[in-house]
Amino acid sequence: MWLIVVFLCASLRTVPVWAAVGDPERLPNSTVPLHYDLWLEVSGLGRNDFSYQGKVSIRLAVVSDTAVDGVVLHNVGNRIEKTELKRISDGKLIAHQLSQTSELLKLRTGRPLNRQAGDAELLLTLTFSGLLGKEKKGFYRTQYRGPKRVPVTVATTHFQPCYARYAFPCFDEPGLKATFAITIVSNRNHLVASNTAVAKVTNLPDDRKAVQFERTGPLQSYLVAFLVTTYDTIHTRSPSGVQVGVLAPPKDPKALQFSLQAASALLTRLERYTCQSLGLKKLEHVAIPRFGNAMENWGLVAYDEQFLVLAGRKVHRQQRVQAVITIGHETAHQLFGNLVGPAWWSYLWLSEGFATYFEMILGSAEYPDLVPLEESFAMRHMRPALQADAIPGAHALTVEPLPADTAQIEELFDSLTYSKAGCVLRMINCTIGETAFRSGVRRYLETHRNGVVHPKDLYASFTHGNESLPAGWPSVEEMFRSWTDKPGYPVVTVERLNISYVRLRQQRYQLQAEQPDHTSRWLIPITYFTNSSRGKYEYRPALWMRETDRELVVRLEMKRTDVLIVNPRQVGFYRVEYVQQRDWQKMVPKLRSLPPVTQAKLIDDAFVLARIGHTGYEVCLSLLDQLSTISSALPWLTAMAEENVGFLQRTLRSFRFDRVVLGLAGEMFQFFSNTTSATTGSTAIEAQALDRAYDWWKRLGGTTRSGRRRYGPRFDTGCPPTNMPPLTVEELTIGLASQDEAEELRLFGRLKCQKQSQDTVLVAALERIAKNGQTDTSDLYRLLLKLLDLDPGRFLSPVLNILANPVAPRKPGEPIAVAALQRLLNRILPEVTDRKQVSTVQKLIGQQESLLPRGFLAQANTIMTSTLSWRMSNVAKLNRLLRLRHGDEGRFAQFTAS
Repeated sequence: MWLIVVFLCASLRTVPVWAAVGDPERLPNSTVPLHYDLWLEVSGLGRNDFSYQGKVSIRLAVVSDTAVDGVVLHNVGNRIEKTELKRISDGKLIAHQLSQTSELLKLRTGRPLNRQAGDAELLLTLTFSGLLGKEKKGFYRTQYRGPKRVPVTVATTHFQPCYARYAFPCFDEPGLKATFAITIVSNRNHLVASNTAVAKVTNLPDDRKAVQFERTGPLQSYLVAFLVTTYDTIHTRSPSGVQVGVLAPPKDPKALQFSLQAASALLTRLERYTCQSLGLKKLEHVAIPRFGNAMENWGLVAYDEQFLVLAGRKVHRQQRVQAVITIGHETAHQLFGNLVGPAWWSYLWLSEGFATYFEMILGSAEYPDLVPLEESFAMRHMRPALQADAIPGAHALTVEPLPADTAQIEELFDSLTYSKAGCVLRMINCTIGETAFRSGVRRYLETHRNGVVHPKDLYASFTHGNESLPAGWPSVEEMFRSWTDKPGYPVVTVERLNISYVRLRQQRYQLQAEQPDHTSRWLIPITYFTNSSRGKYEYRPALWMRETDRELVVRLEMKRTDVLIVNPRQVGFYRVEYVQQRDWQKMVPKLRSLPPVTQAKLIDDAFVLARIGHTGYEVCLSLLDQLSTISSALPWLTAMAEENVGFLQRTLRSFRFDRVVLGLAGEMFQFFSNTTSATTGSTAIEAQALDRAYDWWKRLGGTTRSGRRRYGPRFDTGCPPTNMPPLTVEELTIGLASQDEAEELRLFGRLKCQKQSQDTVLVAALERIAKNGQTDTSDLYRLLLKLLDLDPGRFLSPVLNILANPVAPRKPGEPIAVAALQRLLNRILPEVTDRKQVSTVQKLIGQQESLLPRGFLAQANTIMTSTLSWRMSNVAKLNRLLRLRHGDEGRFAQFTAS
């Protein structure tokens, strides 16, 4: 996609305009918005009238002479009742014809608009009406349970990426910023909130009120937000004078205190790091029922309730961790994405990458016990990003060209855009140093404040940092581009040649069934640890592999007896393979003495590379043996992850290996129950490790009673007593189809503890939900995804059964949940382990192939074929290894579920 840049010296400010060439769904941008006056009335909520009326007046700048289309903007689903277009210079009306094509609303003026002839600024006024739907798009409705469990309606918004057009006619592209003055008419008893503080409230007849909000700064349409409902609010004032608030369904105010304190503290950390103000008088965080995630609306940030409402004294530490990280992420967005935003969705990583990076930086600075920086980056971002970037068809961070297709745009909201981008930013920070990095970030924000940017604008902000780099190093822009402009990541192969020389090779990580990629290479910062180097090169590179280097022979600070570990602190976005067995023989016995992040890195790389035949499983099993000497939680969590030990447990289907895993779960409990409880443990990662131990114990048939017999009274899986009646079809149907998040959470906890033989009841309940249309397709996919996350080995068959045997067609007008379906399929693919499952998944994808991304079936086949090939090559070999290492009475045989 080529972009034309036009600059207009308007009366308000200099406006950069980006017009797409060759994409009929992009706005021509010969007219651009300067200011919106938006009026909405939604006063029927109390009587279940979900219609709304609206009027929007848009002050436009004509930046170039236009074709006869005149003015083109977006509109979806709103009934246009009246339009008026006039010149601001003299108030003269401009005749026009209205037409709607796809999502574009066109006002054909019959003559070109001419800036020189008085058309430089126009006022477009549209009167319209709409309906609050149930789908999370545009201006929509949800609900919570009030007193006596009576449903209470919440009218709210979700506009990212392309849904502001569903709420009101607008210029709905991220490269277009304008100011907004918003007025909302509601019932007098409703709380009404928007992006800015309330300027004026006027009482109206029929028990209504008009709430007028202060004018916003320049912002993109997808950041506009409003809320109409009955909520409680608490507020505080940050040290910089910003009024920080939390808005939620009526709760015990104590349940909101932690979120409020975190919101103020994290905002203060951000302002001090960047030396930038938000340009906001208030920053409110609002809990939305069944929102699912969070959204950085300017001044009115939306969250799923779980991130803000932390009820009771015994809040699980993981809930606090998630609250801190999510609030930190959305607070960072107020600068990265809102104040300075990407010019098009192709550069979404500029927004999400920085928010991901700063969620870690801010969280670890304010709550080091909840968010330890190195461990959290490794667990929450490095591992998921490497997994996502290994999938065939993974996209680069910068995606060009990218058409104005909402489905394609939504695909970019993934682990790569968030986690990989955050990891790349951390890699740049460690490479150039904190001082140069912070200076570049501040320069970036100051230079482009209230504007929109391309990646080159970020790179240019670090130009001064190049001066401090050692001679011969690549520039900061070259570092960035090597990792943002192409997909995938390298495996660096390490071969020791003699006492101090090593040969390094780089090749792209690929599944065994993929066509080999011999061309992709990266600028790789080589960090390493040896006993002789004494930590000098663990963070900042000792040397670089260039994109021209397929292999490189270098001298390192190393003696013959030294351990050599490359990328020890997981700073570089790459995996490391050691080709010589003696390297592993030196490292494995020393595992206990290494930092936790290094232990986790060695374990993860060994398991992942063994899966594609680059490392032997003897190494993996040796590393598992060493876990009993390690008291740090991170390596345990890494080893016992679904992708590592979990993959082996599901694909081997071996009673012997199940006993090994059960034994490891028992040892995890012994380590982390002594220092940790879910609510008061020493670190959140240790609390998570304890949860993981319980999950594995329950999954493999263990009970609270058997655990207490072996480990004492502290052992508690959280499962109900065994004499509790099993879940019924009726109970599951009502609970899973409800709008009650607490009930859904309770049911999933029960399902985790329920015997697998009772899963037929679950399938029957899901079939009934689908047949009766008790939930929409996207919510059904969400439930199925949640089941796979709960226990993929156990719930894969029920999930495939539901998908393969649809019992009811979509309801009339119900959209196809393409994004939700694709997320579900991507979760299913790595779990497929036999040909029958392959056939089922191929049929499912074939039925929806026209909706899924091009080549999705071929990529799915590559993933599934790789897993089947792995089973053929490794199952018998691994079972032999297990017999040799553990026999029938090995070290782990003592741990049984009985």
